[in-house]
Amino acid sequence: MEATGAPVARCVSMERVRVAVRLLTAFAVVALVAATAPAGPSRAAQVAPSGTSRAQACVSSVGPGIAPPGTVPSGLPGFHASWYGQSGYPTLCPGDKSTAVVAYYNSGTRGWVSGRLGEMAFLGTWTPLPGQDQPSSLGGDGTNGSPATGWPRYNRVAAQPADYVGPNQVSWFQFTIQAPQQPGTYRLYIRPLVEGANWMEDFGVFWQVTVRAVDLTGVLVSPTTALTQAINTTRSYTAQANGITGCLDLAFVDAATYPVNGSFRDAETDASGKVVGDDKADLSTAATFATVGGIQKGTSYVDCVVIPPSGTIDVTVTSTNGNANVRPIFFQDTNNNNALDLNATNFPTEIVGVGAPVRFIPPPATSSSYTIAVGAVNLDEHYFVDSGGTKTFRYDGNDVFMLGNMTLSLAQFEQLLSTGDGITMTYSADPTGMSSFTITNDVGRAAVTVVGNVDDYDNENVQDDIQITITEPPTNVDDIVYQVWGTSVTAIGPSCESSGGGYAPRGTVQIPRGQDTVAFLDRQISSGFYCYRVGVTNPVTNATLWAYGNFITVETPPTPVGPNADPRSIDARVTTVAGLANTFDAGDVIKIAFSKDMKIAPGARIQGVDADGTFADIVCGTNACTLNTATEALAGTPYPPNRVLTIVLKASPTIVQAGTNPGLQLPATISEAAGISDLAGNPWDVLASPDGVLGAPD
Repeated sequence: MEATGAPVARCVSMERVRVAVRLLTAFAVVALVAATAPAGPSRAAQVAPSGTSRAQACVSSVGPGIAPPGTVPSGLPGFHASWYGQSGYPTLCPGDKSTAVVAYYNSGTRGWVSGRLGEMAFLGTWTPLPGQDQPSSLGGDGTNGSPATGWPRYNRVAAQPADYVGPNQVSWFQFTIQAPQQPGTYRLYIRPLVEGANWMEDFGVFWQVTVRAVDLTGVLVSPTTALTQAINTTRSYTAQANGITGCLDLAFVDAATYPVNGSFRDAETDASGKVVGDDKADLSTAATFATVGGIQKGTSYVDCVVIPPSGTIDVTVTSTNGNANVRPIFFQDTNNNNALDLNATNFPTEIVGVGAPVRFIPPPATSSSYTIAVGAVNLDEHYFVDSGGTKTFRYDGNDVFMLGNMTLSLAQFEQLLSTGDGITMTYSADPTGMSSFTITNDVGRAAVTVVGNVDDYDNENVQDDIQITITEPPTNVDDIVYQVWGTSVTAIGPSCESSGGGYAPRGTVQIPRGQDTVAFLDRQISSGFYCYRVGVTNPVTNATLWAYGNFITVETPPTPVGPNADPRSIDARVTTVAGLANTFDAGDVIKIAFSKDMKIAPGARIQGVDADGTFADIVCGTNACTLNTATEALAGTPYPPNRVLTIVLKASPTIVQAGTNPGLQLPATISEAAGISDLAGNPWDVLASPDGVLGAPD
């Protein structure tokens, strides 16, 4: 198809996107810069890639989403599209996959109609990389040298998910990208088009994929590819311990809730239902280790398997559970509590290796009529299991799919299919036969809960920032893009839902895999009353289900900082340099003074970044971390007890990402922290702290 120039757009004003939208976009840009250029000790470098613990060889992650613009074109004659936000740029391990989402607003006068040539919208590959209609190394359909990641064609990245996207409606395109094996930075440029008609506007939209190098220190587990097999069969794994001695404990975690960023699920709740966790990874008993080193076991947890001189431990795993989807883990239980310990952000504090997922499925269903609740789902292999784990149902393009009375395509059916859904079917076990599947209860995009509060998050000493806490039901599908809208109201009424219109977009958020909660910040809000709502859009019907929060009051004038404000570091410095003059190493002493009384969790962690791009972790436990028990002066300023953190390095910081020079150099900027909070549990706000640079002299 020949590309044509876009006509001059006539813009109409939408409701203004608030400061938080601009902030979200700015953060995404900073994260992108940090991923592509050496980081210096400026405060901008604080938005940095999350650290991989030495416990894990490689960890994939996804950066913050990019919010929609404040205005978009509307009413342009013919087919037109305006970019309307996208998910973040991923940093992936070689071969790992990531789901990407981009939104386009139909700014034309003609609707986009699925399945109709000359009216159906796609995303196509574009210049400069890989070029117009050219195959990409990041995804495709398996032809023309492209990897098979489920794209409609090698040069068509995604198709419109809804049957019809009318003028002034938004379409959320979703596609899968896969990291090449070679570490480096890759880009995929995309442009919307109506197949058989014309290319729509080019906004320069691209995905940047950073592929990490694999660190061989720790425990590496193979194989690395997911597998589906029958219950009561076994799969073999090999754990290779490198640079460590002693023994490893063996356990399982649920693969469906294992986060892609290398943290672990920790979802224990208190009496009110709030997730509080217990600082230990949630383990699974859905599978067992059949053998370890050739010796029969038959348990879901194996304590202290001695690491042989070769460092190699061979195991086989099995399950009788038809809904089992697990990953084996091999970790050093340094405190002998038979648990994988986590820090405050759910990253492991003990060395661990994680195996690839294995699904165990029950026998195929026989031809008959069924009404079931859905259990495990595997979209890659086109099957699902009943919630009881007794039958496996497979489907393909020959079958008929329905949502109530609405006919669905195969792609639409898979967009909706999720654990917990209710389905009635007439099932044919013959692969050449025709089955009919009707979704009677779609639970994968249920309404969230929305709770708002006011505090000071930008170090301006007044509580004029609104935080929206969004919690999704655990049955919601992964990678949903939630829309956050807000409005001011003249007075507090019965509810935010009944307080009238005026809602305008504030931004979008995605909840990380393995978690059910995320926070959204709207900063520097004027005095007044506010309401927020969070929406989830059904990709098939294009209908948005809104959930409304509580009334929020920003006082007049805004309240000065109170006891609930997040603590900040006032003075951070290196007071003793014991080894090399310009490098953090054993014997160095760091002191950090805080604005509030503090507490330190086991395994608390500080990450620093130096001028040559080195990222390194300083972990409490590995190093000595203490809070002052009496008044202590730092640089002539006295601080009361529990205000000064002293860290005595017992070894060099753990390198997360190597820079130009070996080791973490002085000075270093604190890029992130975990497990360090005030007595009420409010975390150290590193980004807003007046001093976060560790220098000697400071």
